[in-house]
Formats: sequence, C-alpha cells, structure tokens
Amino acid sequence: MPKLILQNVRCSYVYVDKQRKKDNGEDGGYGLQVIIPKDDPQVRKIKKAIDEALVAKHGEEAKKKKGRYKLPLRDGDEERDEPEYEGCYFFNVNGNRKPGIVNRNGEPADIDDLEEYCYSGAYFHVSCNFYGFPPRDGGKPGVAVGLNNVMLRKKGERLDGSVAATSEFADYAADDDSDDFDDDDDL
Repeated sequence: MPKLILQNVRCSYVYVDKQRKKDNGEDGGYGLQVIIPKDDPQVRKIKKAIDEALVAKHGEEAKKKKGRYKLPLRDGDEERDEPEYEGCYFFNVNGNRKPGIVNRNGEPADIDDLEEYCYSGAYFHVSCNFYGFPPRDGGKPGVAVGLNNVMLRKKGERLDGSVAATSEFADYAADDDSDDFDDDDDL
C-alpha cells in the first residue's frame, strides 16, 4: 500500500478536526479534497502510487486497462467550473479514524490552530495511503486514498466564501474597555 506525504497542497471540503455528516445525519468520517496544480512535481508521485495500488490489488494487466477502474485523480478543467480548479487535478482523501493533526511547528494542534487553519482553501501537508478496492454495490473496482495525518501549513483564500470574524469586525473592535454602546453607530 503506497504511502505519500504531500507537501503544501491546497485543500477543500476539510473535515479533519470533526466528522462530516451524511444526508441522513449519521457521521460520515473524516477527509478532505486535495487540489493540486497539474505541473506540481508531486503529481508524478501520485500517479505512481495509484499505479502501484492498482497493480497490487488488480494485477499487472490493470495498468493497461485503466478505463475499467475507478481512479481517484480527477481533472479539474473537465469536471469543475470553479476557478480554483483551473489547471489542477483533485482527489478525495478519506478515513473513518480521526487523523493526527499538528501545527506548523509539528506540535499537536490546539483549538486556536484548528479554528485558524481548518477551512476550505488552506494549505496542508497530507499523509495518505493509496489502496485498491473490489467492485462495490455493482460499481467498478478501483483505487482510493486513505487519510493518515495532516500538518497545518498556511492560510489561503477561503473557498467557502466565509470571512473570519476577526477580519470582518476588525474596524468595529472597541479601543477601550467601555461597555457603553455608541448610539450613533450604524445599526
């Protein structure tokens, strides 16, 4: 089972600090979506890991007949309309176990780190493994990507359209300790 540590990759649909919810309200596990430029040198390693997992599970012939398999690496230019996917590949990384999360210094992430860096558009180092799977529910066999651990790396432009409260209210922060409200403020 090939394992990679992808460095400084932009992510969306970030559910590493809490589980996502399924439509029926049940827990849906942990995960994120990696968005990586097509010219990033790590793409070659990702493709190699996919091939290795494909052969390990489905045999050497599977490399020649990739169209018969569900593969994780998808083309953002063909499958997505959002500008952040232009010139990029993307793939999902999932797991049932909560990943280990460390901050930029390699220390366990605290609540402040998570609030500051765990959002769609932020950059991470992602430890993941590639593995083959048999046909499921009448579908194709293929290769999936499992989530191991993440390192919070740097902020990026948010993809979910939201703005951090500290930024949004920066101009309204009290410059003194007064609890009085100014009735002249625009409300």
